[in-house]
Amino acid sequence: MGFKSRHSERDSNLPKSREIILSRAMEDLTADPDVLAVYLGGSLAKGDYDNYSDIDLHTIVAPGKRVEFIKNKRVRAERWGNILFHEDANPLGPVVVTHYIPFIKVDSWYHAPEEIVPSIWLKGVDVLHDPKGIISNTIKESSNISYILSTQEVEVWKSKILAFAHETYRAVMREEIYHAESNLDKMRWLVVLGWYMEEERHFDASYGSWSKIEGRRSILNERQLTLLRKWKCGKVEAEIMNVLVGMTPEILRLNEVLSEKVEIKTDQEQFKSILEMSH
Repeated sequence: MGFKSRHSERDSNLPKSREIILSRAMEDLTADPDVLAVYLGGSLAKGDYDNYSDIDLHTIVAPGKRVEFIKNKRVRAERWGNILFHEDANPLGPVVVTHYIPFIKVDSWYHAPEEIVPSIWLKGVDVLHDPKGIISNTIKESSNISYILSTQEVEVWKSKILAFAHETYRAVMREEIYHAESNLDKMRWLVVLGWYMEEERHFDASYGSWSKIEGRRSILNERQLTLLRKWKCGKVEAEIMNVLVGMTPEILRLNEVLSEKVEIKTDQEQFKSILEMSH
């Protein structure tokens, strides 16, 4: 029996389990008079989810109550289902990530009303509770916002991809192979970001996240997916360096295209020479 088949029965029940947890969360939150509104983000809101998608739940609380909600964020999450563990690096932060039995993950965010302003990041979210109309207009305005590639984004992209190329080289020279592969992975991700920027599409993912880039949910074209497959390697110095060299033509192409899009100097020869210092 293969790995996928061994887990298929359990995993086929995940959507129902996720629905139960979301229902319990909404029942709990909407009963609290200090909860002004709730919206759903991520894949569930946008409709491109699968069995393994998280619940990205955002709660807007009454003025002056946010600190209290953050303080009790773990306790509240424990009301919604059978918990496996919390993933919470910052107890004072506005989010708690909770993992439930059987395999459900919930990201619970707590916001003050003034934080909810029109933004590209609010495009496509789903309002679940807003009895006083606190956020509905803002969400509607956000749906009309179009992504526009900025000069700053391109400048940051250029500097980051050069920096990670040099860090990959340094790590290989030090025989820090895990660190080298980690830096190379960031370069791969930045190339994907460059592809989105080239098409002037908002990359709705946190920095370094590979969600929906690979696999059945990927929106990349066959050329791009083929390049990603070519850039695979093991944790071996020669393989890492070969991939670094192999990525260079596509990085140079993106540098030229993105620079021209925002009308800044390409500086292609200088960019190339800096990049090739890491070869």
